[in-house]
Amino acid sequence: MPADDADDGDDNRGDADNGRRAADEAPSGATEDAETDLIGDVADDDLQDDATLSLTPEQHQRLKDGLHGARFNDIRRAGRRYLVVGSGSGESGERRRRVCSRLDDRRDAVAFRLEEFGFDADDLDLWAPAFEVLSAQATWVVGVIEDFDGGHVWELGYLYRQQTSVRDVLWLLKRVYDDPDTQRAKYENGMAASHLAALEAAVDDRVVEWSTLDELDSAIEQIP
Repeated sequence: MPADDADDGDDNRGDADNGRRAADEAPSGATEDAETDLIGDVADDDLQDDATLSLTPEQHQRLKDGLHGARFNDIRRAGRRYLVVGSGSGESGERRRRVCSRLDDRRDAVAFRLEEFGFDADDLDLWAPAFEVLSAQATWVVGVIEDFDGGHVWELGYLYRQQTSVRDVLWLLKRVYDDPDTQRAKYENGMAASHLAALEAAVDDRVVEWSTLDELDSAIEQIP
């Protein structure tokens, strides 16, 4: 356990959230969900794909098959759950995995990424509902933002649409660049920029800027 994580007990938001995202008592979630028409804590009828069409029975089954398993049970048991979103490739992807690993090392905590559940390019229709289920399970949603190039721009769009429900659980670790031209080039996407600006306004002091690895590590430590 990191030395500066000694106050974990005080930072645990499970009680403060009145059990909304607390660990489920029964780890055999797949069985309970099948009986109650839930996937995680989200009702089947509430799950929709990007085109706002209800999931087909086949999509619904693939979603359940992908989500439920040992990893999902680990998430449900943990006192603190961090869904880490952002770039999944290259050096920026490595830094996102660094964030995930450091959060996962905390006592009674688990950090996870959407990619861990096996959805690939053939399952694009399931990414939105899978993200919905996982974000509903999370104590905190942590966005590691370095640019607007990649699939995480879609995740920003989702968080923007769900702003009311995520504003209390979202942290944004935003990379800034010393060179103004580089800064503009990295964040040159009008729609994504407007989404990020709205999210920054919503979460206020939970936006932490960084430019070096040391600053990124310090930013991670600000997350409860």
